[in-house]
Amino acid sequence: MEIQPQPPNPPLDLPARAYRHLVHTLLALLPPPIEDTPEATLTRNHAAIARIAALAPVNADEAELAAQCIAARAQAEDLLRLTRLHADDINIVIRLNAQYASMIRASLSAHNRLLREQQQRRKRESTPGAADQDEWTRHIAARAMLEALPVAPTRPEIAKKETESHVPKTETPKRRYDPQTVAAIDAHIDAVIRAAHRDRQTYGLPRPNNAAQLRSSA
Repeated sequence: MEIQPQPPNPPLDLPARAYRHLVHTLLALLPPPIEDTPEATLTRNHAAIARIAALAPVNADEAELAAQCIAARAQAEDLLRLTRLHADDINIVIRLNAQYASMIRASLSAHNRLLREQQQRRKRESTPGAADQDEWTRHIAARAMLEALPVAPTRPEIAKKETESHVPKTETPKRRYDPQTVAAIDAHIDAVIRAAHRDRQTYGLPRPNNAAQLRSSA
């Protein structure tokens, strides 16, 4: 008995970020579990992901259709549970049944569209060169859309404060003077000295021997 070789698995054409976005969108659409516990939520999430994987999506379009199918089916199942809880109220039962039928139709519609997309993909994959052309087209389209995304504003870098002082170790801040300030002080002192010298000449006071005496006397 000859064993026929299994066909190779089609490559997954879905980036990791697209997977994460798909999973987060799916979890937001699923109804809450019956028991409000982390374990029940984890079980619900794993069951939904297993259902999507069973539909065998291999690209972003197929994965989105599979997620829509499973989310609508989960909503329909939750509406059916609510119908049993409110079986005594005929008005609520009628509304829930209408919503249940609507969710079932949405789930079947997404499933049928997924099947058509997969059938067309397999037909094109059997055509020589078509698979490579489709792969290149998807690559170009994805790159063009990624480049068109708005760039996130970058936060300005905060300038680091200088931790080391520019004052030499042998010099304290009090001993350092601005050259312009020193020159202004010297000019003021010289002006005072000249004024004092004129006053001494005017009033006949004795003239000091040097500038230091003038400064001290001033």
